[in-house]
Amino acid sequence: MQTASQGVGELSEKAGYFPVPDAHLYTVLHQVTDPVARVLLVGPFASERHFSYRPWVRWARYLAARRIEVLRFDYRGVGESTGLFEDMSFDHWQEDVQTLTDWILTRSPKVPLMLHGLELGAILAARIFDSGLGDALLLWSAPANANQALRSSLVQWAGLGQLTESPENRRTATQYIGELEGGASIEVQGYQWTSRLWRDSFEVVLPDAVSPTNLSHWASTKRVRSVNLGKDAAPLVKPHLIYDEGKDLSWLYEQNFAWVEGVLTLVSGGNDARSY
Repeated sequence: MQTASQGVGELSEKAGYFPVPDAHLYTVLHQVTDPVARVLLVGPFASERHFSYRPWVRWARYLAARRIEVLRFDYRGVGESTGLFEDMSFDHWQEDVQTLTDWILTRSPKVPLMLHGLELGAILAARIFDSGLGDALLLWSAPANANQALRSSLVQWAGLGQLTESPENRRTATQYIGELEGGASIEVQGYQWTSRLWRDSFEVVLPDAVSPTNLSHWASTKRVRSVNLGKDAAPLVKPHLIYDEGKDLSWLYEQNFAWVEGVLTLVSGGNDARSY
């Protein structure tokens, strides 16, 4: 991974490009000395990236300040990563998560790994965890399938168009969906959605083992937490028509970190290695 370092207080953030087939993933490693755990942040769908970006970064820094090393990234064809978005698929993005998970597991010292996904990223992270990788899983607003994530983005995009577009250019979410189902491509938040992407989204589902109806399967292990974020967590999640980039979400970070602390104690065998 080619990197460039930037200090944030006593923390180190290393931005770089990670090679994957036919592209490079933009990554930022929030590196800490003597980490007690590592976290892979698996972000939302492309159209949500710029809304969630600042609170997502703040969450990474919050964890790093507590000796948890964090890796965050952009999917192929999204944000700062290379690759053409309309050529990508959910399989590509799943491979991105798999590749970075495998890389984190090679790092020393060996410490627990938590996978943390937001919206679409929750599905992709859960699929990796369900395959047997990672020690804990944190899900924020996990949809039942990828189409739910796309559909909610499309509804918001259409709603924004009702406010900003001239009458002749306004389209409803139903009209957009009709175009996708008819084989056309549409532009949403600067990304070209293809009919193939829409069709495939129905098949990308949250694993049964971590679905809301089956989370009791993990009750005894306490290694999975699923949180349905509300409107008070915007702009991290929708609705975010009114964008407040300076919004204080420390209450959310504190609530979730309390669980992170507990699960790290659990997976490390109850050792008190996290006293800091």
